[in-house]
Amino acid sequence: MMVAVGVLALLVFVLCGVVYELFRDVRQLRDVAGILDRPLHVELGAVAGTRPSSHGLPEALDSAGSALVLFLSDRCGTCRSLAAGLGRHLPPGLWVVLEARSSDSAAKFIESFELTRMLEGGRLSVDIGDVIAGRIGLDMTPVGFRVEEGRIVNATTVPSQRYLLSIVPKPIRLRRAEHAEAEHAGREGGTWQPSV
Repeated sequence: MMVAVGVLALLVFVLCGVVYELFRDVRQLRDVAGILDRPLHVELGAVAGTRPSSHGLPEALDSAGSALVLFLSDRCGTCRSLAAGLGRHLPPGLWVVLEARSSDSAAKFIESFELTRMLEGGRLSVDIGDVIAGRIGLDMTPVGFRVEEGRIVNATTVPSQRYLLSIVPKPIRLRRAEHAEAEHAGREGGTWQPSV
């Protein structure tokens, strides 16, 4: 019996080593393929602390409490996968600037990724000839610029959809007003029950 337990323990140990080695191999393959989420910090220089509209970005960003401006290009493979991940819905707090070679290439990009609603909603800007990017000094994509209290505060590259979703500001939701009123009325009547 002890021999069987010893052999079983040895087998489990060997299998754990094999699984560990497989995970290392997969990570190395992802690293070679460039699909690891390794964002790089982008040095802002004189852009830090400035208002977004001073660089040609929408004026609504000047009053934004927290927002992320994502620069995409119609010539970039990662940008295409990020645009495909957006679908028809742009998360709250996310603004997109599409750098395009021409108005035709911008129209094709917008149509192929169904971004028309975002364009009409004002949270997608088209930068033909890299005018906005030139004012900021941006020469790579995709890059996300963080805006806090109407000022550009930092920027990073955006290597994947997963990383993008992790850095988009999430709105804080308060309880609905009717729940708060019902709670208040319940307290005054002596039959208070907490809201769920």
